[in-house]
Amino acid sequence: MASRDRTCCGVIEDARVEARKRRVNRPQPWIVRKLAIGLFLAVAGYVSYVYIGRVCKSMLTRDGEVTASLPVGVVFLVIYSTLLLLILWSYAKVVFTSPGVARDFTSRTQRPTYDLDRHPSSMTSELRGVPYDQVSTVHTYTSDHAQHTQDSRTQSSFTLQRDFQASLSSRRSESGSSQATAYSSHHIASTNAVRSPEEARVRDVLANPEAPYVPDNIALPPINTGSTRSRSREPNGLGPGQSRNINGISRRPPTTPILLPENRYCSRCKIVKPYRTHHCRACGTCVLRYDHHCPWIGQCVGAFNQKFFINFLLWGTVGCWWTFGSLLGLYRIYQAKVSSDLQIPIAIALAGLFGFFVTGLFMTQVHLTLNNQTTVESMYAKSMREREQAALAHEFQWWQFGAKRRTRRRWDQEWGRIGKEGNIWWLGNHRANWEAVMSKNVWWWFLPVGHCLDDGANYPVNPRFDAQGRWSRREEWPDELR
Repeated sequence: MASRDRTCCGVIEDARVEARKRRVNRPQPWIVRKLAIGLFLAVAGYVSYVYIGRVCKSMLTRDGEVTASLPVGVVFLVIYSTLLLLILWSYAKVVFTSPGVARDFTSRTQRPTYDLDRHPSSMTSELRGVPYDQVSTVHTYTSDHAQHTQDSRTQSSFTLQRDFQASLSSRRSESGSSQATAYSSHHIASTNAVRSPEEARVRDVLANPEAPYVPDNIALPPINTGSTRSRSREPNGLGPGQSRNINGISRRPPTTPILLPENRYCSRCKIVKPYRTHHCRACGTCVLRYDHHCPWIGQCVGAFNQKFFINFLLWGTVGCWWTFGSLLGLYRIYQAKVSSDLQIPIAIALAGLFGFFVTGLFMTQVHLTLNNQTTVESMYAKSMREREQAALAHEFQWWQFGAKRRTRRRWDQEWGRIGKEGNIWWLGNHRANWEAVMSKNVWWWFLPVGHCLDDGANYPVNPRFDAQGRWSRREEWPDELR
């Protein structure tokens, strides 16, 4: 037992870590997930009471504060009632339709064994520096972090490293190979390199042949067998995932084979996740085509209810702004009579507040759908753009906008655009992307009926990516796409 474990502080720290692990892995209670549904219905009910019970009724009976003509009252009542019906219809569909639970489409299984012939590279791809096969190893768990963390994955990574060093030492003693000695010295010296927590992975660590699998935070080194495309050298001298280095800077897309089963295994659900599936901590399960967990609907937005979610946002946007505009106009006209009634200003404020929120969410969902991306997938593209922006800022001065623009254009000519050709689920055009979620029936785009075109578990892969899910250069694309 370490000295820290025998102290009071060590016991407290261990208890804190274990409590955090239990809290993270435990899904939210059902009542907590559904609480916002009641709040939404309460707000919608109150605004409807003010609009219909006070404003429209006053116009129809001509005996209240708002004394507009009867036809105006009828028009306002019909429009608001229609919008309210569409909002509640869409909301009911998105709340009662399951997003798609992955365990219903696949069975529990053991973690897939690691295939050394198709190892993945690190999730983090560099934009600058030497080619990938010359990138030094990086261990991101520092000694301080190891002393304050009892995470099992960290222990697994250290165990794998120790086994590797022992295996390498035995091989060196048997063969006396100077090459193994050089690699071992380089490997051990590189363990002091530290990166950010997002890059908390061990790169270029040789797998222990006796280990049943490799932990999630381990990425294996290149094995120079020369048998696969990922380890071949192109005629131009560039390896896969490596761009031409001009002015000391190049585009380096992620080279992790995200489509391999070992990279899609969920250790919580014990399943190999279908394509585009992610684990939701709030729901405690893996969700098909996971977009995000929305507290306003009490569940996740996924493969089977995203269409209804967009329908709800559409009519919610129209309904909120109609309520806001009509009530505000009537309040300004009859301000002298209704100035003492605070319920109309409160309804106006609620409609405007929800209008801004729903409009922003609707525009975001439309943009993601047109690009055939989920919220999670768009974060990967955003991260790559930010890394490229940081690399350009490091290479050029802040006023060299033209040089930066030309560099990006050269990258796009070589690779394609990040959000388009560089999207593994891009279907070729915005119309196809939109129809994949909203269906081909135009009426279904506006009404909460129908279903998406996909089965939730299988999706066509962009042919600009290889079979393992890595972005290829334009010269490696099929001839009809170049």
